[in-house]
Amino acid sequence: MVNIKKVANQIKFDGMYNTVYIEVQEELKNENPSVEEIEELITAREYYIWEYKELNRYGELTSVHAKKLPINDNEEEIKKSFKQKLNDYVQQLRNLEMFEVDSKNSAYSIWIGSVGVMVIFMAHNLIALFSEYYTTHSALVYIGYAGILGFTYWTYKKAKQNHENQHARYKVLLDDTRKMVKDGLDNKYFTFDEFYEPIPVQAA
Repeated sequence: MVNIKKVANQIKFDGMYNTVYIEVQEELKNENPSVEEIEELITAREYYIWEYKELNRYGELTSVHAKKLPINDNEEEIKKSFKQKLNDYVQQLRNLEMFEVDSKNSAYSIWIGSVGVMVIFMAHNLIALFSEYYTTHSALVYIGYAGILGFTYWTYKKAKQNHENQHARYKVLLDDTRKMVKDGLDNKYFTFDEFYEPIPVQAA
């Protein structure tokens, strides 16, 4: 849910997106491409949009370039209902934005696994320092470690499955939102500029 014009402008002028801009320069074989040339390229090559979004994720910035549509009391009921529903969809997209990508490259295995290993390490130190369980109840100790590993793996699988469920929900919501935006523009419920965030003004 990006404003392509805003993306092209930010790639050109915002230093945060320098890595993407360098790639654009190389592909266009142009050291100083215009915003229009960048817009044409990123419209044709979705790769650059994904790179832009990835940088936003790292910077904890949203890539949902939509404003909250104002709803006036004197508007027709169908128009008010439509705009309210679209506003709700946009907010849900922002809430689910971290699930835009699937879980294949997620760090769940790293951070959940690290917690499991840390718990075992702490338990080992406590048992070794303050008890004789390794001598008297070694089987139970290792069964306990196996239980911790099992619980760690179960937690990882639950987190990964939840991510996939939210990812699927995000994709459906994005398609529905895009369709609503098109219908809203076609029916003149709002204009492009009323819905999409404006292009940042560049300093002179």
